[in-house]
Amino acid sequence: MRNATFALFALGLVGLAACQSSDVSREVGARCDRNSECDERCLLPSVDWPGGFCTISCDSDDDCPFDASCVQEDGGPVCAFHCLTDPGCNFLGQGYLCKERDRQGTTGKVSVCRGS
Repeated sequence: MRNATFALFALGLVGLAACQSSDVSREVGARCDRNSECDERCLLPSVDWPGGFCTISCDSDDDCPFDASCVQEDGGPVCAFHCLTDPGCNFLGQGYLCKERDRQGTTGKVSVCRGS
């Protein structure tokens, strides 16, 4: 019985790992409900951030991971994953679309994954 319980536990861990995209982290991209679930900041669940979104503050793209851009959001600039089309945001889950936002630290706009 003990071996069966351990096997089910191990299988559960493998299943959890498979559901988590390697592109998200507590730094940028993980779902959250409060700041303590992230390295720095949680953008709370809303239509803009379905399921919540862990992020970090930034002054420019140089402060973000290589696959993210520094964009203006309410409450200050944050890192968000850049994208080309809506399917490029599917790894974050349902409700994320590719939307144009103002860049922080430079002029112009960039497309990033966020809600409607």
